[in-house]
Amino acid sequence: MKKYEIDTSAIAVVLNEYGFASINENVSEDNRLFFEYHAKIKILKKEGLSKANFEYPLLKIGNDETIWLSLEATTYNRENGTIKESKFDPKNFFIEKGVTKNYNVVKFALPNVSVGSVIEIKYKTESPFFYNFHRWEFQDDVPKIHSEYWCRIPANWVYNIALRGFLRLNKNESGVVKDCFEVSSTNYKADCLLAKYAMNNIPSFVEEQFMTTKKNFLSAINFELSEIQRFDGRKIKYAEEWKDVDNKLRTHEDFGRQIKKAKSLMEDLLKPVIGTETDPLTKAKLIYAFVKKTFSWNENNGCYTELGVKKALDEKKGNVADINLSLVGALQSAGLDADPLLISTRDFGLPVKIHPQRTGFNYVAARLKIGGEEFLLDATDDFLPFGVLPVRCLNDQGRVVSKTESGWINLTSNQKNKTVVSMDMKWLPTEELKGSLIVQYSGYDALDQRKKIKGKSDSENLKELGKQFHDGEVENYKIENAEDLTIPLTEKIDLKFAAFENTGASTFYFNPFLLNRYEKNPFHSTERLYPVDLGAPIESNYLITIELPENILVDEAPKSSAFSLPNGGGRCFFNIAVTGKTVTAAFMMSLSRAIYTSEEYHYLKEFFSRVVQVQQSQFVFKKIK
Repeated sequence: MKKYEIDTSAIAVVLNEYGFASINENVSEDNRLFFEYHAKIKILKKEGLSKANFEYPLLKIGNDETIWLSLEATTYNRENGTIKESKFDPKNFFIEKGVTKNYNVVKFALPNVSVGSVIEIKYKTESPFFYNFHRWEFQDDVPKIHSEYWCRIPANWVYNIALRGFLRLNKNESGVVKDCFEVSSTNYKADCLLAKYAMNNIPSFVEEQFMTTKKNFLSAINFELSEIQRFDGRKIKYAEEWKDVDNKLRTHEDFGRQIKKAKSLMEDLLKPVIGTETDPLTKAKLIYAFVKKTFSWNENNGCYTELGVKKALDEKKGNVADINLSLVGALQSAGLDADPLLISTRDFGLPVKIHPQRTGFNYVAARLKIGGEEFLLDATDDFLPFGVLPVRCLNDQGRVVSKTESGWINLTSNQKNKTVVSMDMKWLPTEELKGSLIVQYSGYDALDQRKKIKGKSDSENLKELGKQFHDGEVENYKIENAEDLTIPLTEKIDLKFAAFENTGASTFYFNPFLLNRYEKNPFHSTERLYPVDLGAPIESNYLITIELPENILVDEAPKSSAFSLPNGGGRCFFNIAVTGKTVTAAFMMSLSRAIYTSEEYHYLKEFFSRVVQVQQSQFVFKKIK
């Protein structure tokens, strides 16, 4: 095989892949989960050589950890018409301990791998984490011709099994293995479920812009232990009901109890902050500003506190839970209706709502209710306005854990990614094109831009800005409203272009989209099986005016155009007008929704293709002799 005909861009292809997971057959000892893996991979291009370097995570919690049992690996190359085998040398195998708090990592590389090689690996592992039955991912960043997974599960062990992703199984079989599971001390036996799943001709998973974590969309089989039925009749439940999860969180030492501590600790601290203020919304804003100013985020997520609110308050820093549970407690101490809000961030995965589990969240924010209004708050970011969650949190729904009643709420934002550019240019007798730009950033664009300029002087920002204008020179730069988060951030830029000066040319090409233009289409795949998630709606506006002298005329102007997405999903227009010696151009692009379905992908791809065309448009100005 020189190339994979179904996908000729593939750098490698998995020829065949097989996995088998099972619970140990005799439970006289602790239950153990065994896993076997066997695969053959063809290297097709130089970029595919990385497929011969393996890193395999081994879960560890406390003193329990996954054990690596065995490894066989071989590289096959064709030399002079024969197949030459290069066996893996065990000396090149090692386990890196403590890579993270909960993982060791196995690392090994196969020998003598080149383009055209076929590599084969077989390994086995043993794990005490039987409740985390081995997930199987059919899809990867390279295509697979065949992938098959078998699992043998005792009949008295109940797992919730779900196929995630958009691809369908070619094999989905199940049968019974008689008396496969026993307790040697009692001679009790149980049958086992033997399930077989397979897919053929699996396309590679291509990550594009505007998506949440790929594990939401990879075609995979997931397992969650629900209960074990003991031979003595007892049932041990592992899957909880939401009311059980909520109750445990309310009394958890690093969650609910921390809110109570924060409520007590904040009471005296907030007296000078609130003063005699009685309006609930004003009080809430004062408290929110105080908590943001008091704490510094250590960049760690988590639903549970790391330091505890007392130590975090003393050290003026903490993880997400240290800060936002302190915020909830502070709001409650002022008599406001505030509760913690559990979130699974965009890079963590969609929240699991069908089967309750505390491990399905990695973040906590605050939900505040005043009258009939609801505000979602996060105090980890200095540049977040009141009532705005960071984009990392805009992921489907979050779960409010209130004192009496809990439930799901939508994690949507009323903010946009919005930028408005006003450009006023004039041709000078010196044959320079000179003028000003006023750029207003709103919503998440303002948040991003404030972070970008944080701690930099105007001269540093000016130098950075100058890199964006290839032929222009920035003469002056000024920032307004950098501190007030309730209004747009404004940048004022004076710049000039040496149009004909000292060039001897009679024509000058000018692209008016000087900032924030799309250089290329962000969507390049032929198909997309998962949604486009922008995080928030997008709006971009340009208002352009160019004054021409008598000896300059418009030799060629971009064409006006207008186009839109179906069902009110978005629109774009570009309008050009030449009146006397004044050239005006107006551009507006608006995407009205944060999420677009895979069925809408082709429309969105074509929409951005036309946006790129528009923003590559140029004026051609000509000098009259």
